[in-house]
Amino acid sequence: GVPPGQEKGDVLIVKLRNNQSVKCVCIAKKGIGKDHAKFSPVATAVFKYEPEITINESLMEQLSDEQKKEWVASSPTPVFRFNEQSGRVEVENPEAYTYDEECIKKAEEMGFPGLVEIRAKQDTFIFTVESTGALPPERIVIMALEILSEKINKIRSENTQFLGIADPMGGMGMY
Repeated sequence: GVPPGQEKGDVLIVKLRNNQSVKCVCIAKKGIGKDHAKFSPVATAVFKYEPEITINESLMEQLSDEQKKEWVASSPTPVFRFNEQSGRVEVENPEAYTYDEECIKKAEEMGFPGLVEIRAKQDTFIFTVESTGALPPERIVIMALEILSEKINKIRSENTQFLGIADPMGGMGMY
């Protein structure tokens, strides 16, 4: 619960007894992450290329069900699953792949090199932003994109002025 005299969301700085007081001077500063990391609302921001996973079905058919289960278990993250009904190995969660190549090594160990091919799609990536809690991650990404757009527009404007050419978009976005 919330202590008496304190509203939800307030931050308790100090508790005082009767006839006690605190004298302090507080200074609040607003800053941006470019100035100091303490002003950044981002805990981590990471991207990785989306994997394209292709299972060689003709090689996979040569494995017993136990070998298939063993191969599926070799991946440290739940990327593959063994379907008990069909007896097939399926790609369940490609985004979970960490590019550790454990399943490729296991296939080679089992004598089946080329059992799976995994390559990074160069035009698609998974972007993850973790917030410190000051702002929701969605808002952080939107604000970052707005700042990036402003910087691109400024560069474009300076280039068109420098080169003495007209902006085909009339300053209304990117071309």
